[in-house]
Amino acid sequence: MQPLDSFGSEMPLTIGPFRILRPLGVGGMGTVYLGERMEQFSQRVAIKILHPHLFPDAADARLAREGSLLSALEHPCVVRMLDLDVTEQGLRYIVMDFVDGVRIDAYCDECQLPLRPRIQILVDVCEAVEHAHRHLVIHADLKPENILVTADGKPRLLDFGVATILSELGASSSAQSSPEQLPDEYTALYASPEQRSSERLTVASDIYSLGLIAQSVLAGVRPEPLPIGILHSGREAAPAPSPSKKLRHLDRDSQAAIATARTTTPAALAASIHGDLDAIVVKALRLDPSERFQTAQELRDELERHLLGYPILTRPANLATRLRKWVFRNRLAAALGCVFLLAVLFSIAGVVFQSMEAARNRQIAQTRLRDLVRLTDILAGELYDSVHGLQGSESAQAALLNSAHQTIDKLAQDDDHDVQLRLELAQEYEKLARLELSRTPLTVDAIHQSAQDIEKESGILKQMNPADPEVARLIARLPELIQSSNAAAKQQAR
Repeated sequence: MQPLDSFGSEMPLTIGPFRILRPLGVGGMGTVYLGERMEQFSQRVAIKILHPHLFPDAADARLAREGSLLSALEHPCVVRMLDLDVTEQGLRYIVMDFVDGVRIDAYCDECQLPLRPRIQILVDVCEAVEHAHRHLVIHADLKPENILVTADGKPRLLDFGVATILSELGASSSAQSSPEQLPDEYTALYASPEQRSSERLTVASDIYSLGLIAQSVLAGVRPEPLPIGILHSGREAAPAPSPSKKLRHLDRDSQAAIATARTTTPAALAASIHGDLDAIVVKALRLDPSERFQTAQELRDELERHLLGYPILTRPANLATRLRKWVFRNRLAAALGCVFLLAVLFSIAGVVFQSMEAARNRQIAQTRLRDLVRLTDILAGELYDSVHGLQGSESAQAALLNSAHQTIDKLAQDDDHDVQLRLELAQEYEKLARLELSRTPLTVDAIHQSAQDIEKESGILKQMNPADPEVARLIARLPELIQSSNAAAKQQAR
């Protein structure tokens, strides 16, 4: 004897071109079987036989239009509808791709996924729902059982059996459809208030169901069962408690089990959900449909902003929140910035301590440098002239000039980029070059030294502002000095 289906009859052996292998489950819309194509090529499918009392007219044109819309849904996360037909007994059935997966909440818990990969799966689910809404189809039966996650971690959205046909009214995906009375068999746990009250359905109904699914997947909080068809008269009532608050109200064992399934602790889990995720879920679960996200894309974008570390739009972000999220997005830069900031603080502490002393030392150094320049001027000028004509004056002059060169070179090495001091150094090199060229007799060493002095003067002047009158005056005298040095070199070569 074959197992009985939900209609009290035996499980069929075949349906259309498919051989029935085994039942997969019974839902509010009908019984689902695993089928296999008998001809042409091997193909496994899920076949749902719709309850006859829901669709007594197998030739109902509305079902044909629905099937046409559903077959147009082409998305990696949406299970394709392959066919919509009638059995020999006159029962409507739908043929869909078979998905070998686990319901979304069970998959996340069995794999002990942390919050971030759970959010990514929810992002993919929202994208699939938005795809259906853009094709004028409301799912109207969103619950964990209808979202299966495959082994590769990708969710697959299935069972559009109670989808509302919006195109029949020529409306957009956010317009309202004709009222739909939910079947008694429908699971009301994840239904929106307007669905329970048999009111007109909009895409906001799916948003509410997505909020309940997100609450379950993220915080492990299941929705409470409510009677089907209950009329909610208090749409202005305060919003439902946030997921983190509901989580804290659970007993310790339940909190521990939920946190373990997310590889964290109860306190850390509640802290991670508190804030952005709380605000997103609470907005999706507003009693008034107009206060929810207007599209699944808006809900998806908010989840992605949180995932990427950007401020969400659902709640205002103060400066501290924006800074914290910037640090989250730029961890390496923030870490390097902290190290740099500490180094700067330590440096500032040392600089502040030494600033007064440094200023005093700088003034002393500048005064000392000018004194040394004047001393060199005297050494290579007045003393140089005073030994002229004396016996052994050539050696004395050479010694004085050599000492002057050593002094000026040392001052040039200690140059602290003071403009006036650089100008004085350039002037001193010019004086030394002219003194070398005035030596009698003029030696090869003197000519070579004068060329070096001219080169050093030129190097200093190149680093200074040519518009300065004193600098311009020295630059103007350089060609004549270079010419004298070159002429002396040529004369010596003869």
